[in-house]
Amino acid sequence: MNVSHLKFVVETAEARSFSQAAERCHVTQSTLSHGVAVVEKELGAKLFERTTRTVKLSPFGDAMIPLIKIILSAESNLILQARNYLNPEKAIVKVGISPLLDPGFTSMLTQSFKEKNPNDEIVLTEENLTQLQKMLLSNSLDFIFVPLIADFTSEIGKMQSVFLYEEPLVLITKDSTLLASETVTAKTLEKQTFVMVPDACGLARVTRDIFKKAKVPLNEYEGKAFSYSALSDWAQNGIGSAVLPKSKVTGTGKSVVLKDAENRVERIRFVAICSSSSCLRFKAFAEHIRNTSGCLSKGLALGP
Repeated sequence: MNVSHLKFVVETAEARSFSQAAERCHVTQSTLSHGVAVVEKELGAKLFERTTRTVKLSPFGDAMIPLIKIILSAESNLILQARNYLNPEKAIVKVGISPLLDPGFTSMLTQSFKEKNPNDEIVLTEENLTQLQKMLLSNSLDFIFVPLIADFTSEIGKMQSVFLYEEPLVLITKDSTLLASETVTAKTLEKQTFVMVPDACGLARVTRDIFKKAKVPLNEYEGKAFSYSALSDWAQNGIGSAVLPKSKVTGTGKSVVLKDAENRVERIRFVAICSSSSCLRFKAFAEHIRNTSGCLSKGLALGP
């Protein structure tokens, strides 16, 4: 197997379709299927469970995908390091982004940096928290932009962190009584059932922490939404209520600000984390974050 074959596997896992994965990779479906089969043969088991209608990762494939992504990340890192060596005057900053971040903030931050540093390049990678942590610790990334979650940031150890921005958390629901309120608290939501996303991004942990702090049981819907748009849609359609950062709410439905027992708005905070070596190598970018993030967050008008 080769790197292209591994890319075929990752694209198939994300698209859940051989035909769509082939389109993304700009190859024929037979070429992609052959590449996946080569990987499966060398690893010794099937990576996907196939039916006439669906393609999904097998338990073995689910265990292998993170390792395959590490290999692909290492290849990307090798290429970037080579470019850094051959073009020392041009900095290539590798930034990992949590999907929870407001894309508007990321766009404004990177564009404003490029305007001041046209010879530098920023390469963005969106991943879940565990993968971002691994990539940062292995030097595959220079900075990661992530939600401030105690158990996650403690695992990063003594790496440097810089505040990025914060935004309010809101309730999405079809409950007319709750929608008529200006604000709600965990206590008022005790009887609600909540739709959740998987733990990978950190939103589920933030939601559970709010209810744990309020000493209120959190009733979780048995199923899981795969995306924030699905989470928002499900809540607006009455499958269950949901907690989301304000910037992630989709559709035209009304949202209600979530507050704590002291009437303070519940917020999710985001930080940039980097190693000491990355902070020194890309001092200009680190300084840009410190000097710019506050102004940018005000421009986003993220709520009360």
